[in-house]
Amino acid sequence: MEEVQILNLADAPEHVEQVSRWLWEEWAKDAGYTLEEVVFRTRHTMLRDTVPQQLVALCGGRAAGTVALWCNDCKTRQDLTPWMAVLYVADEFRGRRIGQALQRASIEAARALGRYDWIYLITELDNYYEKTGWEFVGDAPVGHGHTEKIYRYPLR
Repeated sequence: MEEVQILNLADAPEHVEQVSRWLWEEWAKDAGYTLEEVVFRTRHTMLRDTVPQQLVALCGGRAAGTVALWCNDCKTRQDLTPWMAVLYVADEFRGRRIGQALQRASIEAARALGRYDWIYLITELDNYYEKTGWEFVGDAPVGHGHTEKIYRYPLR
């Protein structure tokens, strides 16, 4: 199995288009955003010493997945920051623990900033993040009568 390398997208800008396409196809297209808007937004997450940040996993030099650190990923919990968001692994690379590696990388990126006690995430998934040490915080309304689960992970 090829080694997985995780980089800040600022250090691998040649992957901006691929990362943006994944984000658009998985989340933004159905929300009414254009691919161009997502590319623009992705380019503005290419920071190193603050939030937001976008990370990319490479496998054999090919983009395999991505994750971001955002100031917020839950409109009803503006009091919580930062958030691990848009964790995505391309179909052909799934089953290789790249998602877990991206989680760890986002935790370490948030920890390296040295100003936060926790990192948060929001998800519809059941029994996925608990396996990697995330602690359930509670449910949050996300609109149209739906809720999603908020988790946190300690940084200190």
